[in-house]
Amino acid sequence: MKHQNKLQATIKKYKNMSKREKWHQIYSNLWVTPIIYAGLSLLLFAITVWADLKMEFGNMMPSILSANYQLTETILSTLTGGLLSLNAFTFYGVLTALTTFAGQYSPRILKNFMMTKVTQRTLGIFNGSFLYVLFCLLFLNGEAASQYCLIPVTATLLTALCLGTFAFFINYIVTWLQVSNMTGDMKMESIDIIENSLLNELDPYRVEDEGTINAQLPEYKAHHIGLDDSGYLQTIDFIPLIEEAYKDDLIIRLEYKVGSFVFSSMPLLTYWKKNERTTINEYKYKNMFHTGNSQTEIQDIEFSINKFVEIAIRALGNDDPKTATDTLYDIGDLLINISQKAKLTPYLTDKDSNLRLILQNLTFDDYLYIGFASIRHYARDNVGITVELLKVLDAIARAVSKRDHQAVWEFAFYTASGFEYEYMHHLDERKFYNGLFNIAKATGHEDDYRSLMEGSPTNLKGPL
Repeated sequence: MKHQNKLQATIKKYKNMSKREKWHQIYSNLWVTPIIYAGLSLLLFAITVWADLKMEFGNMMPSILSANYQLTETILSTLTGGLLSLNAFTFYGVLTALTTFAGQYSPRILKNFMMTKVTQRTLGIFNGSFLYVLFCLLFLNGEAASQYCLIPVTATLLTALCLGTFAFFINYIVTWLQVSNMTGDMKMESIDIIENSLLNELDPYRVEDEGTINAQLPEYKAHHIGLDDSGYLQTIDFIPLIEEAYKDDLIIRLEYKVGSFVFSSMPLLTYWKKNERTTINEYKYKNMFHTGNSQTEIQDIEFSINKFVEIAIRALGNDDPKTATDTLYDIGDLLINISQKAKLTPYLTDKDSNLRLILQNLTFDDYLYIGFASIRHYARDNVGITVELLKVLDAIARAVSKRDHQAVWEFAFYTASGFEYEYMHHLDERKFYNGLFNIAKATGHEDDYRSLMEGSPTNLKGPL
């Protein structure tokens, strides 16, 4: 009974997934695309074998396109070994390079690479072609036909396709392993997460003015629901959760956000029901929360940003300021997208504007801290990277809405106050304090800037 309930829960979970979640769930497994290509290769095998062995298609074709049994067997046996060697050599070399690259920057980029369509299709073409040639060699029969056409020609064309794919894939690897291209792909994926998780899924239900919700905040008895197993909270079915809360007339507060590690002994959510006599099926609410052994990027923007942070920190450790600087720009671009597009209020309402869901929500201050705090810490004695960080904060201050200016200035102040230096050349001082002044001017905190300068060990009284 327990296994049946788990199966039903899995099926229901898959049905409730968005198109993006389904794609991520399927293609995060490296074997799915090769299985599809293997099925296509077996279908092609059945067609060509039927045409050559049953219909004797080879006897109808010109001699230049046909081959006898001995030649066909030689071609197939040669191609079988060659394709297997090509397959093994390609992916051994790729994984070796990626492992080294991941150790230098971030092990989490391996999954990004393996989930790209080029990688999946290349593996599918290699495996499908090898299976086709192998099965043709296995079922080749010298007594069934005097001449063969489709089998040797198709095997040769598939091998040529593999060689072309090999050259294209090597070029793709070289291109993708350039840090700027890799982080560019990651940034586009992160923007896609922002649009799906913050805009398309949640923003239609978010409250414009939080003051209108104060009267609806519950003050009566609360009930709690926990999970059976501990794990990372990977995804939440927000829309079905709001719909069920509407049907049961509940107000629900999430105790964790997506990406948090949830302990089975702790409450996952708290809910309030207006009528205490109403019976609530807590099991259906549990099924809307999906946990696992690791974090995923489907709804977790923080996890996406942390990958950029890790790349920047490792670049600093490897004395690679260019990579660290480029990563700062990418993080800044993501934060601008979040500020411009998302409302970032924690209250979600139903179609009648009644409060239904209270999120453990991240504010823009939180996203700034997630994106830059660790980098600021590791660059606290590196004036070059700190100046670049101030430039990025200046660009953010000019691009974001006014509501986030205070957060940008506070982080800039935090960065400048925590900078550790015993001596800065006057050129460094000019860049450093001009960057800070530009942020103060963009956010309307010139007076705070002057107060900071009065306590500065360099006794600077204004921008240079």
